[in-house]
Amino acid sequence: MKLSPTDDSSFETPSTLDLNVRGSDPPKRRARILAITSELPWPLNTGGHLRTFHLMKALARKFDVRLIAGVEHSHEQGVAVLRAHGIQVRPAVTGPRDKFSELGRVVKAALHQQPYVMFHRHNRPAMREMIRDEMRYDQPDVVYLDHVDPFAFRSLFPQAKLITDLHNVYSKLARRVADERRWPANWYLAREAQLLADMERQIAQESSALMAVSSEEQSEFGQLGNNNVHLVPNGVDCGAYAHLPVGRDHQRPVLLYLGALSWQPNAKAAEFLAREVIPQIRQQHPNAVLKLVGRNPGPEVSALASLPGVEVHANVPDVGVFLAEATLLTVALDSGGGTRLKILEAFAAGLPVVSTPVGCEGIDATHGEHLWIADRDQFATAVLDALAAPALATEFAERGRQLARAKYDWSAIGLRACDAIESVLTAQSE
Repeated sequence: MKLSPTDDSSFETPSTLDLNVRGSDPPKRRARILAITSELPWPLNTGGHLRTFHLMKALARKFDVRLIAGVEHSHEQGVAVLRAHGIQVRPAVTGPRDKFSELGRVVKAALHQQPYVMFHRHNRPAMREMIRDEMRYDQPDVVYLDHVDPFAFRSLFPQAKLITDLHNVYSKLARRVADERRWPANWYLAREAQLLADMERQIAQESSALMAVSSEEQSEFGQLGNNNVHLVPNGVDCGAYAHLPVGRDHQRPVLLYLGALSWQPNAKAAEFLAREVIPQIRQQHPNAVLKLVGRNPGPEVSALASLPGVEVHANVPDVGVFLAEATLLTVALDSGGGTRLKILEAFAAGLPVVSTPVGCEGIDATHGEHLWIADRDQFATAVLDALAAPALATEFAERGRQLARAKYDWSAIGLRACDAIESVLTAQSE
């Protein structure tokens, strides 16, 4: 039996009759937000999940939030957690993917001149059906698109006011990865990058407001034709790491790298650290170790564990343990986009950081004040400099923690997201 949206008994509200009997005025109606995301933001094991979860939680304090989220398998725990925070979750069971159906999606996207990567890949029938049901049930005041891909459903709410949270400039990410690949992958990804750029422009022009994670991306999206782009950076739950000390023991250096190890930029950074950086560090610190921590490492990354001083920890339940044990967070990215949650987590945890310029893009942090920033050809030298100056590393870590608390705690970031929603609602009422 299929349940309608009104069958969710956990969100009962008093009737108007009950309120009148009590002699009080009916409560002011909260604005209705229909949010759409391709993945249930649970567990909190990716940057995207963290951002979506914390922003939805903040919005639910002020608005009536219904969240349609795609799920492939068991989702009861995640739905329960989200509902406990006042988010009315509508899981759309999409089922597992298979190679044949995905190949069909690639072909269909190509025929329609649409990107597959980060767009048509998530255009699933179960999502479309759920969105149709929700639009019939209750017209929202604003439709909130989480990432680029829910724009694939635009035809289901053609008149709705949109606000789109653009986690990244995905066209730039695809272009950077294309530059690193050989033919035919580089040709395909370059084409995807152009299609994504076209889609980002269309989204910018059809959205009443956009949210960007960095001032650079805010400017880029503003140039696409939207004059209501809000800076809503990524954040961190500072309270979750407040118990950790500032600075770390340097007696046995532990270099830490965090990230989804199935993603090519992260995999390349891990390989660079394992093959080029840690051997140089171990020449001066023979007991130094590199810990690569993240989800779903491929065979190439898993094989790095056979190298001296390298450990690979896949799909760990809690990265806090590794943040507590590490000496330095090393972010050796040379491609990517957005704001690095891994650096914000390190700052909140009081852990010193060494990063490439790309690795710390989008964070208002300064070399020589909050962290060490070095290009790859000087990265190992920067790590050795940090290990040689534990007192300075502790000073940087203290400033990094202060920065995270002042600018990047999720409680403050959530208020920015609410302001972005209000800008759309205010424009509607004028």
